[in-house]
Amino acid sequence: MRELVVLWTVALCMLTAAGGAWGGQPLETESTRLLPARQFEVETGFEHQRASSGTESALPIAIGYGLSDRMEILIEPVLLDRVHDTGLGSVGGIGDLELTLTRTFVGGATARSGFALAGEIKLPTAPSRRIGSGKTDFTLWSIASHQLGRWDTHLNLGYTLIGRPSDVAVNNVFDYGVAAEYRMNPRWEFLSEAFGNTSALAEVADAANAAGESALTPEIGGAETVAALGARYHAAHGVTFSMGVSYDTQQAVLVHPGLSFRF
Repeated sequence: MRELVVLWTVALCMLTAAGGAWGGQPLETESTRLLPARQFEVETGFEHQRASSGTESALPIAIGYGLSDRMEILIEPVLLDRVHDTGLGSVGGIGDLELTLTRTFVGGATARSGFALAGEIKLPTAPSRRIGSGKTDFTLWSIASHQLGRWDTHLNLGYTLIGRPSDVAVNNVFDYGVAAEYRMNPRWEFLSEAFGNTSALAEVADAANAAGESALTPEIGGAETVAALGARYHAAHGVTFSMGVSYDTQQAVLVHPGLSFRF
C-alpha cells in the first residue's frame, strides 16, 4: 500500500504542473467524444476495492492520442496492482496492459449525437494468475453518445473473446455500459453509470460459484453488474480532478480518485 501511495503522489505532482484538461475518469463507459488529431490525454488514478473475499489496490494509467479527428488510440498499463485475498496473503506486480483503437463513424467530439466502433486487446503482462488470467482477450465495442442540454449520455455494447487457460473452462462474454454526465457549470460535472458483463465461467457445480470467480484465476469471473457515481472538478491551469465510487453484485466497494489533462 505504501508503494502505491508514493507512486500516485509523484504522478499527481507531475501532472498538476501541466495544462489543458478534460478527463474521462472515473467513468468506465466510453463515449464518441474522441481526442482531436495530434492531441494527447493522460489520466492517472488510484483504485482501492474492498470485498468480503479481500482487498485490491491498483495504480492505472491511461494515455490517449488522437490519430485523426475520427480515430483515437488508448494505452492503459497498470503500474502496480496488489491483491490481498482472505487466507492467502498478498501478491503484487504490474497488471495487464490494454490497447484500444476507436473510430467514429457518425458525429464527432462536438456533435450532438455520435456512433463509434472500438477494438480492444488485453495483453497478459501481469506476473501472477491472482492478478491477471495469463491469456490475451479481444473485445469489439459499439459506442453511441447523445447530448441534450447539460446532459450527455453514452451506451456501450461489446463482445469479448476470452483467453482460455488450460485449467479453467470459460465462455466468451457480452459486455454493456450506460452512463450519464451532467454539466452543472464550467467547473463541476456529476456522473452516474451502470456496466457489467455476462459470466465468463463455463458450467459449474452450483449457482453460487456461477456468480463468483474462478479459484485458480480470480480475474475470470461470473456475471457482474456495477453501479457507480462520480464527479469531476475542472480546476485552474487546466487540471481535472475526479472521484468515483462503485458497488457491484459481488458486494465489492471501489473508490477511485484521479486526475487527467490534455496537451
